[in-house]
Order: sequence, then structure tokens, then C-alpha cells
Amino acid sequence: MDTEYYNAFAIPSSPAAVVQAMNLDNETGTTQKPPKLMSIEEYHRWKDRFENWVQANHLRSWECILKKYVLPCTDMHVEKELSEFTDQERVMYRAEKMMISLLQQAIKEDIFILLQHDKTSKSIWDALRIKFEGSENMIKS
Repeated sequence: MDTEYYNAFAIPSSPAAVVQAMNLDNETGTTQKPPKLMSIEEYHRWKDRFENWVQANHLRSWECILKKYVLPCTDMHVEKELSEFTDQERVMYRAEKMMISLLQQAIKEDIFILLQHDKTSKSIWDALRIKFEGSENMIKS
């Protein structure tokens, strides 16, 4: 016997509506993902949305943008192994990795590869700012 499956909760939508909803999610972000920078022209509008989203959802990670994260060192000025981190050092390490991940998710890959950075969240953020706003000297002049 052939029966057709019917989902009472499914909302019929056209492909155009799906694309429009996806574009809105990319522009504004969701509770799970940050707003996405899809083109160079959108940078100035995206920057404020991204800052607000991160500060609302991952404030500790935003601190890694404000003050460059540096790996903890031993008394001998050698970088500690992850297993040697204190609880507070682990919290900040995780916040840094979260911020890098958020930036990687939020910036379209073909834009991300144009950025010259040292793989810290602050350097990625600064490289993005310099690429699209110019250096501080250029802005002042």
C-alpha cells in the first residue's frame, strides 16, 4: 500500500524564500553563528554587527581582540605546554581559540586569505581593519 508522508509542521516555501532567509541569517547572524562578511563593500556595516554579536555572546573572546593574547610562558621564558596551563590560562587560551574560530566563520574564505596576520585573533582583526579602513596613519591624514 502506497502512503504519502505528510508533515503537519512543515512550512511550504519557495527556493527564493529559502535564499532570502539564508541571506538574512548571513547578514545578521543567529544565536549560534556570527554575521558573515560576504563582500568587501559590506565591511563597515558588518563590523558593528560582528562586534555587537561577539560582545553579547562571547565577551571573554572579545577581550582577546582588545588585548593581544600571548601564550603563557614558564619562568625561563619558554612557552608552556597546554598540560602545564593553570585554570585561568586555560580559560583565556580557549577564549582566544574561540575568537579565531568566530573570525574564520564570519569572514568569507576568499576575503580571509587576503589578510596578513600572525594567527592571533587580534592580528586577524587588525589585518581586516587595515585592509578595509587603512592604516592609522592613512586614516589620520
